[in-house]
Amino acid sequence: MTYVIAQPCIEEKNASCVEVCPVACIHTTPDSPQYYIDPDICIECEQCEIVCPVNAIYLDYKLPDEWRSYIEVNSSFFRRNKAQTGPPPLEVAWAMIHGAEAYAIEVGAKISAAVVDEAGYPVAVGRMDGASPHTTELAVNKAYTSVNFWLSSQEVRANQRRPWFRSLVISRAGKIVPAAGGMPIAEGVEVFGAIGVDGGRDGAPNIGQPTSYAAVWLMIVQERTKRHLRRSLSRLPRPLAPLRLVF
Repeated sequence: MTYVIAQPCIEEKNASCVEVCPVACIHTTPDSPQYYIDPDICIECEQCEIVCPVNAIYLDYKLPDEWRSYIEVNSSFFRRNKAQTGPPPLEVAWAMIHGAEAYAIEVGAKISAAVVDEAGYPVAVGRMDGASPHTTELAVNKAYTSVNFWLSSQEVRANQRRPWFRSLVISRAGKIVPAAGGMPIAEGVEVFGAIGVDGGRDGAPNIGQPTSYAAVWLMIVQERTKRHLRRSLSRLPRPLAPLRLVF
């Protein structure tokens, strides 16, 4: 379900809707006759509908029959003009992994780290010498969890008691791991990958365990990863610069 801008906007092009949109999903070009809503980003907040002075904005299922074609008009605009976001570049993926490993070395920990694309498939996976073999699978699954929910994997824990969650875990063959260690990667408002980390010091709580120690550990790893990523990105081509982690 998404909002759609229909015929009354043509030639009007009042930008009130653009100003109130909280996710920046309304766009146009100088030679286009109207504004358009990106169906992949719209969160149906209704703010644009409220402020439109010509009543041009409708939920897709509420469009009058004569304007049903504007569902495709809005979608096709973004297919033509929207830059396609691919998976995290390999250089960036390894920069993130090396950032996590660098801090782990400082504190004497052994970890695995993984970066996945928007579908949850691994782009890069690293396991430090001495890290337990099972940490690799957990790192990948935490990243998979994060990219599927567009949340950190720890925030996903809030859904554990909901009836649908157990069914989801079963249907995804156990890949959903609601534990600390997974973080989305985004460009603008679009999540197109995630990083997952698992492991710890010998005899200490695992990074992914829901303990206060793990929470502090993960915050440090996140910050060190961001610092390392910023340094690495400064040496990469400019088109890669907008990439960021969502914490």
